[in-house]
Amino acid sequence: MLPALGLRRLENQTPTTETEPRSVVRVSNGGRRRLEQIFSENHEFVWRLLRRLGLNRERAADMTQQAFLIAAERLDGIKLGSERAFLFGTALRLARTASRIDRRWVYGEDQDLRVKSGLGTEELADHHRGIELLDRVLATMPHDLVTVFTLFELEGLSAPEVARLLGIPIGTAASRLRRAREVFRATVAKFRRASLRGVPS
Repeated sequence: MLPALGLRRLENQTPTTETEPRSVVRVSNGGRRRLEQIFSENHEFVWRLLRRLGLNRERAADMTQQAFLIAAERLDGIKLGSERAFLFGTALRLARTASRIDRRWVYGEDQDLRVKSGLGTEELADHHRGIELLDRVLATMPHDLVTVFTLFELEGLSAPEVARLLGIPIGTAASRLRRAREVFRATVAKFRRASLRGVPS
């Protein structure tokens, strides 16, 4: 079900009026079923992606809803099998245009980097230090490299999947991933050297 999207079944062909709220999208019964499937299969992916691209929890929820509203409005033009690519592209554009005032990189229980149960005090401290370092490193990387790095290293997508989502050749995706890994490793090393010297990074 899609309670948060304000979707309406299209009972007649009356066009949406200018005064009807933009958050209400009129879809046919068949379109609603398709949209519910798209939502079920991709909601978590889109929300997590937006979080990893720097949006806080509330902003990510808002932008996720916007992405699915846009998908609902353009449903007839989305090719079967291309739903995730459409949502990804939409989410990426929303993330790029969203305000960065409250930008945060948060990797906690609502994402995949969860704390394993049974960790001792020192292991838990190491875990949190690792997450904090990841936050800081990703925040310094160029957006295109962060995107590839996130999809491949954190989401676990294959190179062909990353290339399809980004609409780029596999060779380009692989090249960006190599560059992202190089930048990531170099930045981690820089931060660690600064930490050893007691210099704020």
